[in-house]
Parts: sequence; structure tokens; C-alpha cells
Amino acid sequence: MKESKIIGLKANELEKACERTAAAIPSEKVDQWEVFAAREVENEIEVFNGDIESLSFSDSTGIGIRVFRDHSVGYAYTAVMERGAIIDAIENAVANSKVTGKDPLKYLPAEGDSSIDEGRLKTGDLFDRSFLDVSIKDKIKMTLELESVTKKFDKRITAVTNLGYGDALSEVCILNSNGFSGSYATTISMVYLSAISRDGDDVSTGGYFGIARNPLFINIMEVAKKAAERSLAILGGKKIKSGRMNIVMDPLVSAQFMGVIASALDADSVQKGKSLFRGRKGQKLFEIDIDVFDDGTLPEGLASRPFDDEGVARGKTTVFKKGVLQTYLYDTYTARKDNTVSTGNAARASYRSTPGVGVSNFYIGPGRNDPADLIKNAGRGLYIMDIIGLGSGTNPISGHMSVGAKGLMIENGELTRPVREVTVASDILSFLSGFRMLGNDLKFMPSGGYMGSPSILIENIAVSGK
Repeated sequence: MKESKIIGLKANELEKACERTAAAIPSEKVDQWEVFAAREVENEIEVFNGDIESLSFSDSTGIGIRVFRDHSVGYAYTAVMERGAIIDAIENAVANSKVTGKDPLKYLPAEGDSSIDEGRLKTGDLFDRSFLDVSIKDKIKMTLELESVTKKFDKRITAVTNLGYGDALSEVCILNSNGFSGSYATTISMVYLSAISRDGDDVSTGGYFGIARNPLFINIMEVAKKAAERSLAILGGKKIKSGRMNIVMDPLVSAQFMGVIASALDADSVQKGKSLFRGRKGQKLFEIDIDVFDDGTLPEGLASRPFDDEGVARGKTTVFKKGVLQTYLYDTYTARKDNTVSTGNAARASYRSTPGVGVSNFYIGPGRNDPADLIKNAGRGLYIMDIIGLGSGTNPISGHMSVGAKGLMIENGELTRPVREVTVASDILSFLSGFRMLGNDLKFMPSGGYMGSPSILIENIAVSGK
């Protein structure tokens, strides 16, 4: 397997640490081994009312060691990069492999374990070198400016809350005894805020965010404008009468909903009977021809990587094709259980954990319709701009869904009065089958991965108000 060099701050140190660790693993005591090293440098800034509420910096590095012996797996890690600590971690991993259960499917990825021969994403797509030139003072200035311009957008914007900036430079290196050697670096920057608007005794909140490889590429004016507009749009919102109606989901709302769908397509959950999609491969679950992808190679994708967290190349997986469920999301272990191949979806929380199934950039392919056409075709319904309680209000096993919502009433195909304090209830399969039109306004947001969706028109959904 080809080696890809990382270009971060301490790339050579991380790669050399992997090599030293690999050289210290006693080959006579293990059948296979894997070394996973990671470094993450993070900044976080929180601002309120023109002042810096908090400012934090972290720089963490560690190595995880996974060994295989007679189809038993042992794992250990260390955050101390000295030889003695690494030797201790190796010995602990070997000792752990002697007490864990045996499973003939537990071994390293091998040739033929993936449908993707080589990742098509270049490591340079993920790392913006000029990110390193932006000072902490510049980041603070940008965050304070975001608060200022948001408040100036409209006299009814009275406060800004949950205003923060965060960034991370991440580096990963993986070596294993099957000959894989790979590394990469990523940079990411993000701002987020909630704008509070007030008209008399009525108060409304609207949030937005901006994300880029480099903080200089975030459009502060656009983020402020979107947050303010979303807050003002629902100001004065009232309950509506309960009934069944058509709904149009704003892209940021439907992207969050895609996070629920993605988690239920985790092959581990499916195999354990914890997903409503179990046994539904090959079924048409959307009535219209919708394509859904998990693509770990989008250059601007927050979850893009040249390979996954066990060294399998990432690619573009078609999860739904013309509304038909094609596949679940697999790492190599869950793929072997289903007698198939990995989709390149192995993920780790950090070097402290072993790989499991995760999501990369998961999204619905956009339609050709202008968002205004969805509203026009809705007739009478509800345009949903925000949802509350999606995580607690959805059951990935039964499919039951009940979430709070707020937005704008649609009457005669036009947006009219603001609405809030309503509940949208359905089951996930009925919800999917009710999709009727997709917009051309694909938008991504971080939500348990990097989720993307356009606006969606969905027919005949129960909305509870008064």
C-alpha cells in the first residue's frame, strides 16, 4: 500500500513515533499488529457582550496499539511518547489479547476487504497551510466582530448568545503489519452563534454557523445575516391548529434529520437488531427516485479523509439509489459478518479507542427545483426552520419520531405567518415515503458526522399545535 506524507506541524515526529513503536512490538508474541498515532491542536473562544468569556488551547498526542493473536484482540494506548511508556502499552496490549474472546473474523484489513483500491482524495485537500499564519488575536477579533455585526443587523436583535469560535489541526498516522503506511493532516475552523430578537414581550432565537479549512475563508457578514434573519423570521410566532399537512424542511433541518438516518445505517446497529433498516436492503423506501451518499472524499467535507481509521481507502458509497437501499455502512469486521466488503467507514473517537463504524460526509443528492417551487407545491403546510429534541424524539429501532418545530406557515403556496410550539410526529419509514420534491440548495452541517441535504417537500405529516 502506498504511503502518503502528512504536512502538519510535527509530521515527521508522529511518523517516527509510529515506526519506533512498530519496531518494539515482539513479533513472536502476536500474529498481527497496528499502530495508530494522532495529534490534535485545538483553540476555543467564547464571547459574550463584547468580552472574552473563555479562551482555551489544547495540544494532545498519543499512540494506540492493537495486536491480534489467535483471533483475539488486545488494545492499549499511551499519551506519553517516551520509549518506556510505549513499551508498557505494547505489553498491556499483548496481555489484553490473552483474555479477550476469540472471533475468527477479527484480523487486520487485507487486500480484497474493500471495493476501493486507492483513495482519490489528496492529503493536501484537507490541510490549509495558511491556517498556521492566523494568530489567536485575529481569531478573537473575528469572533468579536461577528457579535457586533449581528447586533447591528436589525434594532430588534437585542443579544447574541452561544457565540463561539473553534478550530483544530489534526494529524493521523497508521502503520500495520499488513504493509499499510499512511498519514494525513487536516485543518478546520468554525464559528457559531444564536441571535436573540425581541418585539415587546415576544422573544425569538435563530442560530447559524460558518465553517472552512481556514478562518479567513469564513464570511462573517453572511453568518451574522443568516442568524439574524432566522431569528426575526419566527418573531411573533403562534401555535396553529393540529392536523395533517405538507411540510417543507429547511436544508439545515433536513441535514439534522439525515444524521438520524445515517446512525440507523451503521452495520453494527443493524446486525444487533438496533435499527429499523434491518432486513430492508434492496427495498424502495423513498417513493421518488432519491440518491443518498456517504462520501469520505469531498474536498470541503468536514469528515473527509484519504483512508478510514483502520487504513481502508475512503470513497463515495451510494447508500440509496433511486430510493432503493443499497448498502449499510461497514468497517472490515462488520463487513465480514455480512460476507461483504468495507465501505471505508471505520472511525475512532481518538487514539484511546479501537475502531468501529462511523459516518463521513452523508447527504441526499440535490434535486433540480428552486426552493420556492417546493413552497409553491406545498399548497397549505408548514415551512420548518428549526427542530427541537431530534435526538431524544427519534427511536432508531421502532422508527417513532416526535420533535418540536418552529417556522413559517405556508398558505396558497406562499410563506405567511410565523409558527412555533408545534410538534411533528411520524415514523421514519412513513416520513421517507412521503418525500415528494427536493430543492437544489444542498447544505452541509456538522451533526454526528458531516450531514448534507437540500430543502425537502414531504406530504401528509401530523402536526400538533393547539
